[in-house]
Amino acid sequence: MRRIVPLGLMAMLFMFLAPTVQAQDVTGTWTITYSQMGRQGGQAREVSMDITFQQDGAEVTGTTMMAMGGRRGGGEAPAPQEVAITDGKMEEGKLTFSIARGMGERTMTMTFTGAIDGNAMVGTMVMAGGMGGGDPIPFKGVKKEG
Repeated sequence: MRRIVPLGLMAMLFMFLAPTVQAQDVTGTWTITYSQMGRQGGQAREVSMDITFQQDGAEVTGTTMMAMGGRRGGGEAPAPQEVAITDGKMEEGKLTFSIARGMGERTMTMTFTGAIDGNAMVGTMVMAGGMGGGDPIPFKGVKKEG
């Protein structure tokens, strides 16, 4: 009986002293910023995009606006179009998702993996199927609203 009381007191202390682990909810609008190499070896430029996420448990969905092709022959640039994110998951403070964009007959896919800390996110993005060689590109994210 003597051992039960001290063990019970220790268990109660751990309940109060242990940090509370809460699942991070990414629902809202985030601004993601990364550096993109210029065309034909030109100077790199900062690229920012707003992504609106909706989270339901571990599943994450969302959308962003993206330009769908460049200007050819000096014409007007096409208006940005809404693109859905795919494969969105939030597990153990880590968000992963992909954005696929059609480029003529090819598709470029950007896959993001980021660690969430409150209203901030840091991670890497990998481009495949279009420009970029598949090397991880660091990015930062900030939650704007939501």
